[in-house]
Order: sequence, then structure tokens, then C-alpha cells
Amino acid sequence: MAGMSQLGWGVEGQAWCWRRRLFAWDEELVGDLTLLLQNVTLQTDKNDMWLWNLEASHVFSVRSAYNSISVQHHSASSVAASYIWIKDILLKVGLFAWRLFRDRLPTKDNLLKRGVIPNDSRLCVAGCGFEENSSHLFLHCNFFGTAWHHIFRWLGITMVSPLSVGDHFNQFIFVGGVAKARRSILQVI
Repeated sequence: MAGMSQLGWGVEGQAWCWRRRLFAWDEELVGDLTLLLQNVTLQTDKNDMWLWNLEASHVFSVRSAYNSISVQHHSASSVAASYIWIKDILLKVGLFAWRLFRDRLPTKDNLLKRGVIPNDSRLCVAGCGFEENSSHLFLHCNFFGTAWHHIFRWLGITMVSPLSVGDHFNQFIFVGGVAKARRSILQVI
């Protein structure tokens, strides 16, 4: 940390030199980190040491990290990681879902935020006239979103389309009155 501070961790500081060109999501994370580090003051008279706040002993353990990650409060907009990373789902599908729920897909609204596309290119690729974001593209688009109506009919269930993709996922996970085997099939879908 002291070395990075000497190089300068401001916006144009030398601490932010990379071996490769950063991806758009990397640039966003670096921006978040620079904002966090703006108010950091190093104390040269103190020893530098790590403290793990999830253990009373302040020593890192894999168990405490795992418990912290896996124990999540189920709110209407959150998706529990344990429902994404299951053996029946291919890794690439799980990664796609992980990026979708964290709004890290290259939708036009994300590309616009990162300055990749101009402001006049933000409309949906299907030509429906709405701004393209994850919820619109996967749930509400007149062209792409209709796939869910066909899937619901195929499954023989009736569901309401929620506003967010996280709520949509939770709707499949916490469906009631369905056998456990069928619920795992819905989870994969």
C-alpha cells in the first residue's frame, strides 16, 4: 500500500499502470477503487497488518469467508449464489447468470455508461424503441421477452413477469406447490 501511495493512486497516478488493456468492467472496478482510496491516509508510525473482521481472533479462515458469502438474506432483488452454482448447470451458463444478476453483461446501457457507444445508440437491438438494459432485454422486450411466455406454456404454469431478472429467478426458485424434482428442473430453466 505504501508503494502504491508513493506512485500516486489518484486518477492519473502511476499506481494504475497495467500490463494489458483493461476490459470495461475492469475500468469500472478501478474507478470504484480510486474513489475508496481518496480518503485513505497511511499511518507511518503503525505496523501494517491484516485484520479479518469475520473472526473474533481477526485471523482469516476459509470457513468464515464461506459462511459470509453463502449466508445471504433473501430479498426480492437478491439471488442466492447457492442456486446458481449447482452441478446440473453448465459452468458457462452459471457465469452468464452471475454476470446477468450483477448487471455486468454488455447491454447497451452498460456500454453507454462506459463510453463504448454513443448516446444515440442506446435503443434495443430488436428495434422495439425502448432503451436496452438487462431487464428489458430478457423480460420485457416484445421480441426477446416473448420467449418466456412460450416457456411458461410449455411447462404448463402461469406466472407474472416481474420487473427485474433477480425477481424472475427467485420466482422459479421459491415456487410453491411443486415437487422437489420439478423445482430443480425449474431452477435449471
